[in-house]
Amino acid sequence: MVIRALDRKLFRDIGAMRTQAIAIALVAASGVALFMATVTAYRSLRLSEAAYYEQNRFAHVFAHLARAPIGVAREVAMLPGVAAADGRIVTDAVLDVPAVREPATGLILSVAPRAGHRVNGVYLRRGRQVEPGSPGEVLVNEPFAEKNGLQPGDTIGATVAGARIELRIVGIALSPEFVMQMPPAGIAPDDRRFGIFWMDRDELARATNLRDAVNDLVVRLAPGASEPAVITALDQLLEPYGGTGAFGRDSQRSHVELENHIAQLQGLSLVLPAIFMMVAAFLVNVVLGRVVGTQRASIGMLKAFGYGNARVAFHYASVALIIVAVGIAIGLPIGIWLGRLIARYYATFFRFPVLVFSVEPFVWLTAVVVTTATSLAGTFGTLRAIVATPPIVAMAPAVPYRPRRLDRMAVLRVVPPALLMIVRNLSRRPLRAALTTTGMALAVAVLVLGGSSNDSLTRMIDVQFQNAHREDLSVTLAHRQSLSRLPDFASLPGVRRAEPSRVVPARLRVRGAARDVSLTGLPSGHTLRHIVNTRFERVVTPDEGVVVNRWLARRLGIERGDEVTLEIREGQRRFLTARVVFLVDEPVGSTVYIDLETLGRLLDEPDTFSAVSLLIDPLHQQEVYDVLKRAPQAIGVQDRRDARANFASMAETSMAFIRLIEVIFSVVIAFGVVYNAARIALAERSHELATLRILGFTRREIAGLLFGEVGVQAAVALPIGFLSGYALSGWVAASMSNDRFRMPVMVEPSTYAFAALVFVTATIGSLMLVRRRLHQLNLVEVLKARE
Repeated sequence: MVIRALDRKLFRDIGAMRTQAIAIALVAASGVALFMATVTAYRSLRLSEAAYYEQNRFAHVFAHLARAPIGVAREVAMLPGVAAADGRIVTDAVLDVPAVREPATGLILSVAPRAGHRVNGVYLRRGRQVEPGSPGEVLVNEPFAEKNGLQPGDTIGATVAGARIELRIVGIALSPEFVMQMPPAGIAPDDRRFGIFWMDRDELARATNLRDAVNDLVVRLAPGASEPAVITALDQLLEPYGGTGAFGRDSQRSHVELENHIAQLQGLSLVLPAIFMMVAAFLVNVVLGRVVGTQRASIGMLKAFGYGNARVAFHYASVALIIVAVGIAIGLPIGIWLGRLIARYYATFFRFPVLVFSVEPFVWLTAVVVTTATSLAGTFGTLRAIVATPPIVAMAPAVPYRPRRLDRMAVLRVVPPALLMIVRNLSRRPLRAALTTTGMALAVAVLVLGGSSNDSLTRMIDVQFQNAHREDLSVTLAHRQSLSRLPDFASLPGVRRAEPSRVVPARLRVRGAARDVSLTGLPSGHTLRHIVNTRFERVVTPDEGVVVNRWLARRLGIERGDEVTLEIREGQRRFLTARVVFLVDEPVGSTVYIDLETLGRLLDEPDTFSAVSLLIDPLHQQEVYDVLKRAPQAIGVQDRRDARANFASMAETSMAFIRLIEVIFSVVIAFGVVYNAARIALAERSHELATLRILGFTRREIAGLLFGEVGVQAAVALPIGFLSGYALSGWVAASMSNDRFRMPVMVEPSTYAFAALVFVTATIGSLMLVRRRLHQLNLVEVLKARE
């Protein structure tokens, strides 16, 4: 009987505050949904990635070499820790694609006979496999085919090893080796201008003059094998064949790019749900505190009748538990649905053949336990007050207002009475006012965080494509050339300026640590290629020594003045020693810069270059394209404007969906916090407001008093939210930085303005709902019985 009576009271209490309970449940549901969505999507992508890699036997170790007998793969397969190895031919090509006016770039790989690959299998989507002995037959990767409208039966021209050949497409395929299609000198996937092709091994061998030979090896490791040990053994075996150094998946461009994208979800799965759970705990604390405050006499009476402290405390804790349980019940299915949506979105972006989606028990159990524990933590202070208050004190009416030092301040004598009432009411419960302001500030912070990602991206693009790269075209050469050949490029129709550079793959070593980098030699007096930091400051290439990226330097513990070792991984492997002269905050890539002449001297290859930057007359642009499409020495041509648009599109595609979710749930936070703050203020001050109405105050004036409190807190919350959002953006940017990209912390004024606009709109909408209740205030009932 006693339990049933308290249960009836429990549901009456929740019914009386149902709109507030719904607002809190929605905030809790948002936190649960975000956690479930991001974690299940992240886990789904990881499982899909692992399944794709395993089903198609994606290699663990890769090795490029100059030329080796075809039987070298059997020797590699016999090394300890190696499960399987395939030797193949890999060559670059310049493509003449009808749908692309500029030269496109291709990578052509040999495919084994009908038995198929033991490593790096090809997943056929449409068409058929290439037939041995069929000239020009190729498979093409699906993204390139779709972007250029290619179908089985189509042909495109290609320049391979200096010779012009026709490629006839017989099938559309995918491969785990090229989930993200990275052009040779590109910093982002380019599905339109970079294609992957697979050709019969004998046909490609004839085109490249590599009969009975291979120039690339891919290796699968046995379970439990040591990757470093296999790489060391592989380097020793391949050294006589011009091996440039084996490397693992952590240096394979497609895998690295894929990992960077998936890691974004992992970071978001911790940051955003934590904010919502903190706000839900704060709201539970405020609302439960209000319920307890208005039921002081009831609590005292229950204790006087013999109810123990634990029973009374559990009764009021149940209010929070029921609200949170409703939020969890709403959030779990929404989170699962949203997680599936996000996973499908990314799986389509990555073109995984199969999406492995499952809701693992530990995920939803973690969501339930963390949300419940956080919300109960929010009730701790209120429950402690219930336990500590003796019955006689609880049944006595609370002191309505105690004069404070604030009231004796001389400045208040000239403050308008309405503002004075607002200040006094806020000062009566400073902790609650601070918590309400914090909740509002978190809503603003999430909005700032969502916008700052776009601001950081814009800064990266401006630094990379407007300041660091000033050329119109960048041409990558198949082999290093003598500087005496530079006039050949300068004399192309419409070329205004041609600047050489030398790019060498290298491994930076210092104190036992190592990172793969691009060693780039720039000529003195260069004007088309600059070293620029995130503040648009240029760094001059020194005559001696090197310039190292600051982020990379931090990871390896490098300081200015340190000597580092550069292992050259092109042609003959060599080791160079250089002194670090400058560190630069460059947002993209892992590049070590050096003077072109100095690099040539150190490599004992003076006066050579491997890439050229061109500034061209727009009127002659197509003429340059037509020449380069058939240039035997060019293996890659990149238009700066196209590269900029492609990079922006790739980043926007991966971030826009998450940014939309952030905005939607930020509005939920703002509404939940503001609505609850206004409703509690209305409930606690209804007697005062009714009295003011009887004394002659208009509805607009008492609404001004009530909403003035919320307005003051909102005004304080905005700058706090701006600062918190900036700090949060810095934390997220640091967590997402990697060898490929470093997100600069940028928040533009437009982002702050958008965050303020959304927050103010949500605040006004919440107050309008409360305003209806204020206008419906029954003066007689309020004055007869105070809550």
